[in-house]
Amino acid sequence: MRTSLRVFSIFAIMAFSAPISLQAGEVSLEQVKKNVSNLHASVMAGQPAVSAKNFKKNIESDKEFVLLDVRSEAEFNAAHLPGALHVERGRLEWIVPNIIKKPDRKIYVYCQDGRRSAFATERLLEMGYTNAVHISDGFEGWVTAGNPVYNMHGEFIVSPGGYEKKEPAIGNIDK
Repeated sequence: MRTSLRVFSIFAIMAFSAPISLQAGEVSLEQVKKNVSNLHASVMAGQPAVSAKNFKKNIESDKEFVLLDVRSEAEFNAAHLPGALHVERGRLEWIVPNIIKKPDRKIYVYCQDGRRSAFATERLLEMGYTNAVHISDGFEGWVTAGNPVYNMHGEFIVSPGGYEKKEPAIGNIDK
């Protein structure tokens, strides 16, 4: 019985740890990464984009826009840009037509680093939204520039050293 179990266990380990095979042959993890990187580069090159720094300048003068955060719910809840609407990338096609009725409305799209927002912007343009732009350096660019972010606790600024909590001074401790 134990020998049968060992043989079965070895077979199961070998079967489930074998590389993925396709009709065209084996595909390595490095090849998958390269394919994704190439796809991302081609999408990024073809989409209208603005840096977080220029986005900040644009919104100081233009108040007529929609800001979409296409990150996950957990990312959005942790912190997001002021006034952002949360629409995860995978739900874009179903939610956006219900909240943005004008196809020429200015739409800024961001994610963590500009990758998901590039794909989302491409999809918005395919859906007929003619004025969609993605923020190329995303949330990371916004935070790095020292701009405020929000969550359920209010507004805060993330510093390179992390979050700082300043306690009010209570009397003179060195009496």
